[in-house]
This record gives sequence, structure tokens and C-alpha cells, in this order.
Amino acid sequence: MEGVEHKRNDAGALLYYTTTTPATETTTVTSTPVMIEKRLRPLGGSHTFFKRMRVLCNGQIVEDIDDYNRVHEMFLTLTPAETRLNDAAESFGSTWDIGTYSEKIGLDSQNLPGVRGEDYQTVLFKPLSGLLMQSKYIPLRYCPLTIELELVNDALEPIVPHGQVSLDTFTADNTSVKWQIINVMAKCDVCTLDNALDNSYAEHLLSGKSLPINYNTYISQMQSLLSGTIGQKSVRLNITRSLSRLKSVFVTLQRQIPFASAQFIGRKKWNDFYSPMWKYGGDYNGQNSQGEFEFQLQLGSKLYPEYPIRSHGEGYYQLRKTIGAQSNKNHSLEIGSHEYRHHKFILGTDTERVLEAGFTGMNTRAGDILNVRFEHNTTVDTNWAHAMHVILHSDNIMEIRDSGITIFD
Repeated sequence: MEGVEHKRNDAGALLYYTTTTPATETTTVTSTPVMIEKRLRPLGGSHTFFKRMRVLCNGQIVEDIDDYNRVHEMFLTLTPAETRLNDAAESFGSTWDIGTYSEKIGLDSQNLPGVRGEDYQTVLFKPLSGLLMQSKYIPLRYCPLTIELELVNDALEPIVPHGQVSLDTFTADNTSVKWQIINVMAKCDVCTLDNALDNSYAEHLLSGKSLPINYNTYISQMQSLLSGTIGQKSVRLNITRSLSRLKSVFVTLQRQIPFASAQFIGRKKWNDFYSPMWKYGGDYNGQNSQGEFEFQLQLGSKLYPEYPIRSHGEGYYQLRKTIGAQSNKNHSLEIGSHEYRHHKFILGTDTERVLEAGFTGMNTRAGDILNVRFEHNTTVDTNWAHAMHVILHSDNIMEIRDSGITIFD
């Protein structure tokens, strides 16, 4: 039709628009509605769709991790950027990190393409399981594995919603909020033994001996700090969990951030690790003593560390030491100063007698209570955390016998 042109936009949808006709002509142009493509936009990897994971072996519970998406995301945050890029390539390809907020890059429909409506995408992820990350082979004949993944309660939790704030570019016309998971498969590498070696394993077990497998696991606990409608300035949290070898403790805070603009849409409870400095740091690397804190653990008569942590800088140092990055020049944290003081505030404390040495952690089976102490510097109650997430990292042993499986934690 004369006077009408068309082109395709970056998303591939066909757009129509009219051009100015010459004054000497009297052509009537009828506008055509714009074709907009709906897309489902996950904010993180495949793990964000699951709130709990259980690993069972021959009926015995080997691992049980609550708030699984938050735990997985926290340990993924502590890995190098290249590792996160590799994981994203196996998952949805492109994810949105809260760190882009500090770079003045908002979350909109252009920088997070997502999955087209009525289409599908095959994604993979490796579960955060100590049993699956240890170096020994698992004899499935004697200990068959069962992996249970429980979906999140809120379907909007792992994805971008639409129409929440006035500056929101995600509308009901271009954003889908419906998803389903189908064709679930487990991709495994299997090593087949020859008959002679397989018979020697069977003879070993039938003689009453065992096959021990050492692995690490995570115990997750989310504790509300709300007192009425506000949080608590001084937090005293007691944790009673019997463990033979407690390796380390990780603590993060949670607080619902109000939606001030479209840049806050991507902040979910599984990827936002609230910092008391958030209100004072702003959009730059600000510093205010009101945003500092005091943190310390006590197990029996032992304090970790001996003197309380009283600043974000010291908290960052202790975190690096806990994950083994402080003395390792090949493994560094990809968390900047502003990120740590804004939305990636993670406290880590090592409770081992010898750092990074297996089975040197503290024994909590004597009835000792782990006490977590956290104190906000600020007196403004609107800046206090609403919940505390504690993750216990422990050494476990799975003992395989002819009669069954025994777990020693």
C-alpha cells in the first residue's frame, strides 16, 4: 500500500507505521495495530524455581535443604564471574543480576529477552548437593538415589511480573507470567565396572564391611525477626542442631525493599541479601557509621571470632577467609564494595580448628547451643532487617553396608 512502510524490531515482532503523504495526494491510510510478542522472563537460573531439595538414599534422608533457591544463589554468588557465566549458558542464557542496578542499568523488556510465548526452552542445572559434589563414585546398586525438588509457592517468585510500578516497562501485553516444567530428566555420568571388580565390592559388603563416603551438606534455617510490624535492633538467635563436625556458618539478612522504580522489580527474597548500609549507601559507594553493625557467634564458651565483627570491611575479610579465598590468589570474590554494602551482604565464620581441613570442625552434640548475635548501629526501625537466614555447613559420612545405609552427621 502506498505511503506505508514496515520493518522488524530487535525482538522480531513486525511493526507497522505510517509515513507522511505528499500534499498533492489525497491518500487515506488506515493504521494497523502493533504486534507485540509476549515473553516469559526468568530472573535467575533453573534453581530459582525450587524452594526445597531432598536427597534420599535407600529410604534414608541424606540431605534436606529448605529455602533451596536462596541457598543455591548465595553460594553461586560466592563463585567467580566466569563460573556464573558457564552456569547461565546451561540455563536460560541471560539472567539479571542486582549488580546491574549499581551500574545504573534498569531492568526492562529490552535487556532481559526471556522465552517467547507458546515456546519452550530446555535448561539444565547441577543441584547444590554435597553428595553429588564429592569426589567418590556412588554405587547405585547398593544405594539408589532419589532427588526431590519442591516448586516455589508463588509462581511469580522466579520470574519478572508485570504492571507493579508506574515506570514498569513490563506490561500484560509483552510479559507472560505463566510457566510449566515438563519432561524432567536426570543427566548422569555412569562408570561401569567389570565383573571381577564388581564381585570384589559385593564380597567386601557381604563380609560385613562398609563403604564410607564423606560429603558436606547445608542445614538452612530462616528466622523471622519481626516484632509487630518492625524488625529488631538487637538480635539474639539460638540454634539447636546436633552436628559432629560444624565446618562454618553463613548468615544473611532479609528485608522487603519497597518498589521505588522498575529497577527494583528483580529483587526477590532468594537473590537479595539485605545490608544495613543499604539506606545510607544509596546509588554510590557511600559510608555512614549508622549503617554498620556488630556480629558474633558463640558455641558453648567459644566465641567466633574472638572479637566481634563491627564493620562491613571486617565482615568481607571473614567471608573471604571462610571460603578459602583470602589466601588463595586464584579464587577471588566477584562482589564489589558497593554490592556488599547494598544487596550481597553475606557473613561467613569458619568454626574449624584448622582452616579448610576436613573433620576439624566443632562438635555440637554435647548440648551446646549456637548463639547468633547481631546488632544494628542505626536506631531507625525502618532500616532493621525483618528476617535472618542461617546456613550451617557440616561434614557428614554416608556408610554403605549390605544391610542398608547409615548417615552420620
